[in-house]
Amino acid sequence: MTEGIEKLIVAIDTDDFDKAKELIDKLEDSVDIFKVGLEQYVATRGKTVDYLKEKGKKIFLDLKFHDIPNTMKSAVKAAVRDNVWLMTIHVSDMEGMKQCAQIAKEEAERLNIEKPLIVGVTVLTSLSNEDLQDIGCNMTTEELAIKRAKLAKEAGIDGVVCSAKEVDKIVKECGEDFVTVCPGIRPETSEVGDQKRVVTPADAIKKGAHYLVVGRPITKSEDPKKSALDIVREIENA
Repeated sequence: MTEGIEKLIVAIDTDDFDKAKELIDKLEDSVDIFKVGLEQYVATRGKTVDYLKEKGKKIFLDLKFHDIPNTMKSAVKAAVRDNVWLMTIHVSDMEGMKQCAQIAKEEAERLNIEKPLIVGVTVLTSLSNEDLQDIGCNMTTEELAIKRAKLAKEAGIDGVVCSAKEVDKIVKECGEDFVTVCPGIRPETSEVGDQKRVVTPADAIKKGAHYLVVGRPITKSEDPKKSALDIVREIENA
């Protein structure tokens, strides 16, 4: 498996299980990691996760858990039992994040499986500085993302989801081993869509991103496999 394939995560942007299966089958030889988000998970009642496990693929369960600590712990424990590779929680209270990290470690050890990565959502890539001001936050998206990344590291989770626009600063503050997962990735020829803070694959890698999440530029392409391999090559040439 090439370095580019190991860094590319394809977001399954459909609520239809049959379409998800078709996409997974098309990309089977060119993609190893797939992201199952909230819409896809709820609409298919988790069937896509089961199908990806059958195919031997790594699963990024992007449900962005955000609740009281006990509920968060239970959700994380259930996700560990599903043997996902990576899951997301919102960067929130310190104690809640610490408990999530601890329960994931304990449950993985109990099941004798590899512990999934837990990464915290800093600032959604659909949000702008103006959006933050509208909800009473006087920080920029970059300032808030960096602050939350430092909290996540202190709490002991594995990394964060962040825009590639601030990933280099997060790496500087939190270290190269602190995992960074960057959505909002668009090749130069792609439409931006509803993302407000987008970066090309090559630029994201140069800034220090560990993993890149790409959806529509691949999933809506006339040739998803070719589009995925083009991005893999761009990653490897960065």
